[in-house]
Amino acid sequence: MAVADNTYSRVIAWLKILLPLAALAILSTLFLVARAIVPAQDLPFADVDVDELATQQRIGQPNYSSVTRDGAAISLSAESARPDSENPEKLSGEEIRAGIDLPNGNRINIVAQRMQIDNTLGIARLSDGVVVETSDGYTLRTDTVEISLDATRVEATEPTRVDTPIGQLSADSFRLAAENEGERPYVLVFKGHVKLVYDPNE
Repeated sequence: MAVADNTYSRVIAWLKILLPLAALAILSTLFLVARAIVPAQDLPFADVDVDELATQQRIGQPNYSSVTRDGAAISLSAESARPDSENPEKLSGEEIRAGIDLPNGNRINIVAQRMQIDNTLGIARLSDGVVVETSDGYTLRTDTVEISLDATRVEATEPTRVDTPIGQLSADSFRLAAENEGERPYVLVFKGHVKLVYDPNE
């Protein structure tokens, strides 16, 4: 029994020495084979314009909503927006979606690539690939539209192409507004060289 106890004691004693040494050896190996970090190495997620971020304020996915004097609900949203550095009353945005719910139950949806809001004038100007869709079946495509933020009005002074329930229409401009300022009903008026190609299959 004494021999067995001595052998056991010697094994334990050697393990107390060898195990810490093995742990130190493993740690040393990890530090030796670790990949060196190059400070100037490009990070895979660092593809941003740092100068732009430092000099420009940017708002992510802002939303704007208001109610006009005649009771229409207007909503505007953007993927990003930034204030004008020279005029705090102006705000520009990109990838725009707008919606107007008219008191008569109709809805107007508008998408565009760019927008500028001028709070002084109470106008949102949408541009670059503007598409206006009405709930009664009209789809209008133009370069720029203006939305009044305090009275229901959507207006374009650029040539416009329209898909209507009865065919294709083109015009120099259009205006959707109350027939009399601040009153209903709402009318969509096309102006300039208006041309309608009637399609009986529509």
